[in-house]
Amino acid sequence: MLMVPKCAFLLLAIGFLAITTAVLVKIFQPYDLIFNWKLIMAENGEIFNLWAKPPVDLYIKIYLFNITNAPAFLAGREKMKVEQVGPYVYKEIMTHENITFNENNTMSTTPSHPLVWQEHLSEGRREDDEVVMLNIAMLAISHLMADRPYFTKLGLNTLFITTKSQPIVRMTAKEFMFGFSTALATLGNTLLPNWIYFEKVGLIDRMYDFSTDFETFYTGVPNPAISGLYATYRGKTNLPQWPGGEHCSNIEYASDGTKFKSFIKPNETVKFFRKSMCRPINLYRVGEEKTFGSLKGYNYVFEENAFDNGAINEANKCFCRNGDCQSVGLIDVTDCYYGFPISLSFPHFMNGDVGLQENITGMQPDPEKHSSAFVIQPESGLPLSLSVKVQINMHFKDLHSFPRVSKFSHLTAPMLWFEIMMPNLPESLDTRFNFYLNLLPLVNPLGFWGALTLGVVLLVYAITRATLHMSSYARQAANISDGKYGRANLLQNLTGSPSANSSNQAYSPCELKLLDDTQSNKKHVIIRGIDGELAYQERRQSSYALELEPALSGSESSDEGNDSDTVTLSRNSTTSSSCMEAEHCVDEDICLDCFDDAVSSSTSSLSHSSGTQAVGSDKQQQQLGVSFASSGFASSPASANSSSSQVNMVVGSGSSDSSNSAKSWTPYAHPEQLGGTITTSMKHV
Repeated sequence: MLMVPKCAFLLLAIGFLAITTAVLVKIFQPYDLIFNWKLIMAENGEIFNLWAKPPVDLYIKIYLFNITNAPAFLAGREKMKVEQVGPYVYKEIMTHENITFNENNTMSTTPSHPLVWQEHLSEGRREDDEVVMLNIAMLAISHLMADRPYFTKLGLNTLFITTKSQPIVRMTAKEFMFGFSTALATLGNTLLPNWIYFEKVGLIDRMYDFSTDFETFYTGVPNPAISGLYATYRGKTNLPQWPGGEHCSNIEYASDGTKFKSFIKPNETVKFFRKSMCRPINLYRVGEEKTFGSLKGYNYVFEENAFDNGAINEANKCFCRNGDCQSVGLIDVTDCYYGFPISLSFPHFMNGDVGLQENITGMQPDPEKHSSAFVIQPESGLPLSLSVKVQINMHFKDLHSFPRVSKFSHLTAPMLWFEIMMPNLPESLDTRFNFYLNLLPLVNPLGFWGALTLGVVLLVYAITRATLHMSSYARQAANISDGKYGRANLLQNLTGSPSANSSNQAYSPCELKLLDDTQSNKKHVIIRGIDGELAYQERRQSSYALELEPALSGSESSDEGNDSDTVTLSRNSTTSSSCMEAEHCVDEDICLDCFDDAVSSSTSSLSHSSGTQAVGSDKQQQQLGVSFASSGFASSPASANSSSSQVNMVVGSGSSDSSNSAKSWTPYAHPEQLGGTITTSMKHV
């Protein structure tokens, strides 16, 4: 009986706990907390290790513009004609070295980007392929000295003749990319070591020179979205070569390509900065969502008119170096390449001024081949694919003061274009971020709806179960209580207690029905004592009868529909007399035959069709059989204990057993009929 309330209470508590959990999940969003914690850069943290040494396949593909008509061009007979040669593919081992955590939630580091030759990806090209390329050192010095006094220019012309320098030279592809030794470069290193501190001039070598760089990145505290983004470059948030405004110079919150801003909104631009580009550039989202491996991201491309120098976008005028704006499609990055007259553009002068393409034969711009694209997962800022395509050119002023290079006057000559690419994430990273970005987010909805559903179900079940249990318990308690009152009245009547109107009766008069005091309610009792003498008594039926149908035991079984019920009434007594039905009674009489236990130690009881028998104990019980014809007083067996007696009552509605007298019992007899006289004559009945 006690297990049901405890179980219901336990289920109720679990239900409340589940609903509380659902509310907490809705408020605190555990996935967001976990993900934000993961984004923060901490020493030896997972994201930090991925950022410090990205385990990705990052490549640079280089395409050279081989000059095919050098003699005719230098003679002034033809425009410069070039053909694209490549790709020459290198793997970039991108790392952040010497990392130091600062107190202002930033990390200081020295970048490192060593390149490893990948012959198997170079489509048959070799580093020792011979190409005809521009003499960068000679042309750069000529450009820088073009505005100098006559005698300075005269001395330079003499030097060109002495060293037999030519503006177009034959060399290997590797020499052009990583360093070609010339007399002019050696002389410049000797005479101007603060300007040219290298003996060889190689375009890719200079582009990947990070020896003097130091950078600072945000750790993501307190804003995880900016973890891994630039705080400063060389100690400053603005690049010194663009003094015109922050639009051109500010690199704060830019990405170096390892990780972009997290939680990118659809209409939000992101910033990209790479030393080789010498400027920050904004990226914006285009197109629909794409799937790379098991992750999804969006295409981000360079902003429109990125190289227009203010011709279309007024804000880009700050890219005009010293007020000198180049043609649309070019950006002057001289200050980032040791003073060499270097301009950047898109490959094959794509989206550039028409004159750029007309001055060079062999340019074939193609948006499908030459457009840059970044595929970024917006929640994490993780790059799923990269393809950054930029062309490096040399631009020249009026060089007619130097006969050997005069044909390059006001020309922008292409040298190479490169693609920094990451085709996709490695499988290990794809699997790891699939868990973080696709599976782990299910914690929030599953946690909320699962906990809420469980809580509601448990609450409803617990309340329903408790309600049913309490209702059943109340009914049982009422039945047991009524049964106790009924037994108490019965015992009082059988033991000769005061009349039903007395104050100590179990039921008060208002709880019982008053019966008519008529002759039909009178019964006759004939008693035969131990000595054989008969005694006759007339007793009025009790004025009160039980209104309810008491259950005389705690049993939950119902007797409805039974032919007869058996209740044995017994009472302990110190006497040795017993009574049973006499054989010589008239129809309306109750006959009792009393005898000594010495004659018969066994005690008879009345039974009906159910065949129930009550056997006397060694404690000398007296038994009294009383027949109740009232259909309203049917009950299951029980025992009632009092301070003086134990009563077992037999109730039957059918015929008596063959062991009893052939004479049937009176249809209805109240125990009160046996009250005073029985007590007087029999002492204990």
